[in-house]
Amino acid sequence: MPLSEQQLAPFADKHAWQIPFDTSPRHLAGPGDARHVTHGLAAAGWNAVSDPLSAEIVLRSPDLRHSLQFDPQSATSAWWRLRAETTDTEPGW
Repeated sequence: MPLSEQQLAPFADKHAWQIPFDTSPRHLAGPGDARHVTHGLAAAGWNAVSDPLSAEIVLRSPDLRHSLQFDPQSATSAWWRLRAETTDTEPGW
């Protein structure tokens, strides 16, 4: 059952200071815990290729075409970067 705006408002207010970019609706941004993303990708077969002692997390897709980087120390505040390698039939991004 989906949550109502009334139920989501206290959560959004509590975590709003942790969200560096405007996201709407605010509850979609979550509290900033990278595990909400990385655990799901790991369960889908993505592999961690970053240093386990680093704050940076880099995951690669099973086909090695896609990568996701989480860098909480980024100077640009762009903590998440998703990339796709170019193939014979599709451009990268």
